[in-house]
Amino acid sequence: MIRRPRWHLPTIVGRVRGDAPLLVLTGLVVAVTTLLTAAVAPVSDRAADRAIVAAVRDAGLGGAVVATLPRDPYAPIATIRDPHSPRTLRAVIGQAQDELPPGLAAILDPGIATVATPSLHLLDRGPGRSLRLTYADTPAGPPAVTYVAGHAPRSSAPAGDADVTLEPDGAPWPVQVAVSRRVARALGVGPGDRLPAEDDDHNPVRIRVSGVYVPADPQDPVWQLAPDLLEPSQGVSEGLQRTAGGALVASASLPDLQLAVRTDELAQHVTFLTRPSTVRWRDTGTIAGEVAHLQAADVTGSDLRWDSALGGVLADGRDRVVAAQGQAQVVLVGLVVAALLVLALAAQLLVSRRSGPVTVARERGASLLDIAGELFVEALLVAVTGTALGLVAARLLAGGVGWAWCVPVLVVAVLATPVHGAVVAARSTSVRRAPANRSARRTLDRARRTRRLAVEVTVLAAAALCLAALHQRGVTQGSGWGGLTAAAAATACAVAGTLVAVRLLKPALQVGLRAARRSEHGVGLLVTARLSQTAARVLPVLAVSVAVAQLTFGVALAATEHQGQGAGALLAVGGDARLTSTTGGDLEATARQVAAAPGVRAAVAGLVADDVKLVSRRTAAPVRLVVVDATAYQRLLASSPLPDAPQLAGLGDGEGTQVRALLLGGSPDLRDDPTVRWQDVTVHLDVVGTAPRVDASIEPVLVVDAEAFAGAGASATPSTVWAVGPGAAEALRDSGAGSVTTYADELDVRRDAPLSSALFLLAAASSVPLLLFAVHSVVLAAAAEAPARGQSLGRLRALGMTDRDLRRVLSGEVLTTVAVSTLLGLGLGLGCIVATFGSLSLERITGQTLTPDVVVPWWVTLCAGLVVLSALGVALWEWRHLQRRVLAELLRS
Repeated sequence: MIRRPRWHLPTIVGRVRGDAPLLVLTGLVVAVTTLLTAAVAPVSDRAADRAIVAAVRDAGLGGAVVATLPRDPYAPIATIRDPHSPRTLRAVIGQAQDELPPGLAAILDPGIATVATPSLHLLDRGPGRSLRLTYADTPAGPPAVTYVAGHAPRSSAPAGDADVTLEPDGAPWPVQVAVSRRVARALGVGPGDRLPAEDDDHNPVRIRVSGVYVPADPQDPVWQLAPDLLEPSQGVSEGLQRTAGGALVASASLPDLQLAVRTDELAQHVTFLTRPSTVRWRDTGTIAGEVAHLQAADVTGSDLRWDSALGGVLADGRDRVVAAQGQAQVVLVGLVVAALLVLALAAQLLVSRRSGPVTVARERGASLLDIAGELFVEALLVAVTGTALGLVAARLLAGGVGWAWCVPVLVVAVLATPVHGAVVAARSTSVRRAPANRSARRTLDRARRTRRLAVEVTVLAAAALCLAALHQRGVTQGSGWGGLTAAAAATACAVAGTLVAVRLLKPALQVGLRAARRSEHGVGLLVTARLSQTAARVLPVLAVSVAVAQLTFGVALAATEHQGQGAGALLAVGGDARLTSTTGGDLEATARQVAAAPGVRAAVAGLVADDVKLVSRRTAAPVRLVVVDATAYQRLLASSPLPDAPQLAGLGDGEGTQVRALLLGGSPDLRDDPTVRWQDVTVHLDVVGTAPRVDASIEPVLVVDAEAFAGAGASATPSTVWAVGPGAAEALRDSGAGSVTTYADELDVRRDAPLSSALFLLAAASSVPLLLFAVHSVVLAAAAEAPARGQSLGRLRALGMTDRDLRRVLSGEVLTTVAVSTLLGLGLGLGCIVATFGSLSLERITGQTLTPDVVVPWWVTLCAGLVVLSALGVALWEWRHLQRRVLAELLRS
């Protein structure tokens, strides 16, 4: 029969009242830790959702899902006009909609069907003018436009004869189109114009302009799919002014388009645009799988061919979210472990204060269950109250709560005191006797040392395992215990380093004690003697050092990402501001004008062309080609915080037929006699060094000098102007030569991004409780040693030691342990930074392509100084308490 525990309620109430300050501090530790850990989950989920939404929104058309209608290669020429083709195309939209998986269909807008020709060369006014014909249809009908001249395109078939049959060798069939006002101005066309045109294979096309329109809603998704229907593109290519635009085909003229242009040249698509606001990060894996399933032609079993980059967009966004959550998990593990150590230290102090009553109760027959039960009741009351307060605060501040990280804090807060109390009660009445035989005592002592060594070796092995898991998988891979093992690497290293330092501290104190015995001053001997008994206690040193180490780690993490975002933004822009032009113009004159503007230190114009084929003897690869005045570009880099590239100075000194070049990235085989083809000119290159990372490119970068490039017969018209200096952005905007991207805007975008801002907030918010935990640990450790220290100092005072020497002994004992623990925490924090930062995927949050440089703010030492000052405050309080004790009382004791 199980006996019911006997709990004495007045005893419990009296203990709570007697130790109310300590219990309140314990409850505050639980509440603060619960608040931060419970708020992380909802804040993290919302930040992850916003990050995925931003990734899909920034992807634009890259996040669309496109169904392509098959082309018949055996029937390239249509001979019979099909007046029902708009209805047929509308049926294809419904078919494509039915084939979408349910999860993917929930985040997509209704499909938009388009039928488009390639760019057709207009032959009426010389080369350089082209027009692309596009038909668009949505479930709500054709795009809404208002005609400012002429009328909508009409059928070219005779009245009453819609089913026209063409003769094989007959004249090209005409098609009526409409153009936007801006396209009409750029191409110089208007209603009634007949435009002879041809495709790349010189097949003739007859185009008739029926009207000029303006869009009813320029933000209509239809215009995103065919932007040339509204805005023409102009530029200079190979020395020729080129203008390209789009023309709108109506439902009435779609059958004519299918007769006027070869069938195999008509691109027919049904495009489903993504609604970014409906995408949630937890669904990204499912949606990406559905996209991959849809793209498999043998799975769908239909004539439609599906294509989309949405899976890659979601995968990249999910990788960023997982990286951010892994970094947050690293911070949380350190915070929770520091809180658990503080709770264990508080439980130890609480039980030490009650060791007398607990021992008496045990000697009078109380069972261990009764003693632990009474301590459990008050611990449960404090822990539940603190947890409830933390959860309520998290609910109010974060809009939700997460339970996973609160559980270990609640469990330790509830069980630490009763378990420790039961252990103290069991030892107080233990019948085990200390052996009188010296060798037996040595054997027991060796057994205790062996057990402690086994625990320390286990901790070291666990730390090595966590560090290996982090280096192998990083924080972006693995979930559950695997992910937690990698996230705990920094904290485990701090714990293991503290245990090793404590193990080495005792021999060091023994050496110091022998040296102090030979000294003529008694203060050093007394301090060293006391420290040899108290400084090697693991829990106080562990609590302070781990809290300081995690504080250092968290602050460095926030500072590194903060500065990395600045470096990444500067590299992405290429200076304080960058101008990009798509309409041509004399950008070299613009660069000279900007360089002379006030507040501009340097400006240079250059050509930036992506996906240029670089061919060597063994391999080929697309590269980013940068043609720039090498000397001027080197001056610009030297005038800014951008990485210098001194090898630029030698690009213009080439001799012979080869053009000197700098190459970044790519395989080593690319440097073996490479050539690049530009505007039908083959340029032989001599790679003499490593190129700078122009505009933060992640693909190989090839940099050549503009003059040397022109000397090889290849002309490159600049498309970009970089400028540095406080007035660079204003000067580029005033030039009006193109779109301007500034460093300040890019930096704001990166720092305001959901993931980076949430991580910075977490690191900043966790640094405050970690500092408080370190101070709290100092106070608790000093309070635990205060009775014994007060007794020894009282005896020294009774023996006639001066107040000055007493203060030095007290300060030396209290400050030395705290100073050693704090410096140890700083050193371990720096070591954890070096050991782990390379595997935390920080570049995914900063937006860089390389791991950012580690930054440790100097003011971290001020936080460590506050911890040491707290020890000085404790020593001062103990000194005042010692002075208030009557000397006669000390003598009687």
